[in-house]
Parts: sequence; C-alpha cells; structure tokens
Amino acid sequence: MKIAGRLLGLTPDCSPKLLEEPGLYNRATDDLYILNREAIDFLATCTTGAVAPDKEDSADFIDFCLNEGILQPVAAPVERRIRLTQSPLPSLRYLLLHITNRCNLRCRHCFIGESGSTDLDLEKIKTFVDEFEGMQGLRLLVSGGEPLLHRKFWDLNDYLADRDLRIVLLSNGILIDDETARRLKVQEVQVSLDGMREAHDYIRGAGNFEGAVAAIRRLKAAGRQVSVATMIHSRNLMDFEALGALVKELGVNEWAVDLPSAAGRLESQSGLMVEPEAAGPLLGYSFGGAIHEPAPGYACGAHLMAVMADGRAARCGFYANLPVGDISEGLAVCWQRIKKMPLKELDCDCEFIEDCRGGCRFRAAGYNTPTGVDLCQCYRYGILKKVR
Repeated sequence: MKIAGRLLGLTPDCSPKLLEEPGLYNRATDDLYILNREAIDFLATCTTGAVAPDKEDSADFIDFCLNEGILQPVAAPVERRIRLTQSPLPSLRYLLLHITNRCNLRCRHCFIGESGSTDLDLEKIKTFVDEFEGMQGLRLLVSGGEPLLHRKFWDLNDYLADRDLRIVLLSNGILIDDETARRLKVQEVQVSLDGMREAHDYIRGAGNFEGAVAAIRRLKAAGRQVSVATMIHSRNLMDFEALGALVKELGVNEWAVDLPSAAGRLESQSGLMVEPEAAGPLLGYSFGGAIHEPAPGYACGAHLMAVMADGRAARCGFYANLPVGDISEGLAVCWQRIKKMPLKELDCDCEFIEDCRGGCRFRAAGYNTPTGVDLCQCYRYGILKKVR
C-alpha cells in the first residue's frame, strides 16, 4: 500500500513523551520506544493527522510505526491534545495512588495496617492526575485498601479512561464479578495471589483463593490484561512451581514476586517472615517487564512516588510515615523533595547492581542501613549462597 502523500494519524493509545530521552509510549501495550527528537516532532504533528512525506529516508521509519501500531492511515484530521513538555529529571513515570484505605479483607501481611474509612477526594485526584500527565507520566497505579470500595470509584473509572496514561488497578479480586470486569476502563488489573489455596487463604481469609482466581478468569474473558502479584511468606515457600503453572494457565501478562518488609500488620506476624536466603531465589519466578529502563546510576525508586488516601506523598507506600508533603502542594513540588539515591552511594558494587538497582531500599534499611545491601537480591543473583 502506497503511504507517501496519505494522511497519517497517531493511534489513540500512543503518545510522544519527553523523558530523559524523547520517547513514544503505547499505553495499551506498555511499550516505550526511545526515539530522536526529529522523530518525536514528526509524530507530534501526527496527533491530529499529518501527510506522510514523500522521502525515501522516511519510508523505513513510517513502515516501522505502521507495523508497530503507532501510526495508522486516517480519512480526516482528528481532535486530540498532546502535552509535550520536558519531564523533571529524573522523570516521574509511575504514580502509586492509594485512593482509599477501606478494605474488605484483613490480610495478615498488609503493610498499610488497619483499614479505615478515608477516600481521597475525587476532584483532588483529577487535579494531580492532570499534573502527572503533564509531567510526562507513563503508568498510574490505582490501589487501596481495595480501590473498588472508593465511594466514587466508577466516576474515577470514567475520568481515567481518556488520560494519556496506562491505568493499572491493583485489587484483591474479591469484588470483581462479570459486570465489574466489563465496566472497568483500565488497561490492566493486577490481582494478588499469595500462594495456592491453603497458603493464600491463610493470609487473606477462607475462600479468597477461589475468589481471586475467578476474578482473573472473568477479567480475561472481558478482554482485560491481567497481572499477578505474589508476596513470599513462610506458608507459600513450597507453592511456587504449582503457582507458576497456574499463573501461566490463567494467561496473565506479568507475574511480580516480592518479599514484603516488616511493616503494618506483618510487624506482629513474625512467623510469616522469610529469611532473605530462602526468599531471594524465589524472586526469579517473576516474569514480564514491570519497569521500563531506569534512570542510569540511580537506585530503586528513581521514577516512583506514592500518594496515600489522606493526601500524604511519599517515595513509596512503605515510607508513608515519612512523607515529603501533602499532594495539595502539587505533584511536582512533592516529587522534587524526594531524594533520589545514586547507586554509587550504596554499600554494594557487584556486577548485577544495574539489574537489581540496589533492591528495595526500605527492605535494605531493615537488614542494615539505608545505604546497605538488600540481602534478598544478593541471594537472588547468587552473590550470597544459602548455607545448607
């Protein structure tokens, strides 16, 4: 098909972004393409529609964009606003938004602690989501508590549908029936599976394993992308082979395995804690690209900020009791207050440091010091070996 001279439009899920390097983000596939500024400027003109240039040196790039679903032929110009402004450095790419502290479960390992009755105000959410979009954000992680319990969740669901962001809902799955799965307008739902039936239900309550698995099946049937999050605890150490088979059978896009830190309810559940030498190798069960290329030379958290249900802003949910401010001050203001830790300041320097980025800083501080090693990652990469 001859493209030169035809009107091309940027597909609705794709947006140019000015991050550390110019890029093109596809919120439907979660792909981030690093491009030069000339390519980004051309794609920006395609937001409403642009005539394909009749230049031989442009043909390969346009073919690439067509094949990747970045561009598509259009019959007429379309109305669409793109906010192409330089991001802060390092860029804020991921915003973890705890929209409520209400929850329908009482999980033994919840780092938030006791549930409450606080909902983040919907109009405030709209204000800083708009700011996040303008800061060239990529992924908005909508969490709780259980986010579906927010009094105005469905209003928020409708509002977020047209943002130039990938919206990921983090849920325990129990409230997701067939109608809910159909009504959701998010790109991805992450459901927690903390082991097979016995281990999961020990953590989350009897019958919740069946509910979570049923939710995943409903979401897949409704055409939603689904990921699974699993926290390592003493009751699920022998479940990972079976759980891995189940996760693949369910057809999820990503499996995130992690070791929780002693916070919230887990502080009083010491019997659930797992030593890093046992947990480290289990991290290798994870698959899928949860994090795009990080800021070079920075430790974990260089692109993430969390907002709690009461409006506190922190470097992540574990640091909620050490807030950098209130979201009413503005997203950019709070982001600039978060100290990004260079890898060179850490007390570790092995060949895997760019891969693990120093691991979890909250967990590392629990093992030793804020600049110390995350022992869990050291066992994962074989820097330390389990003594039999």
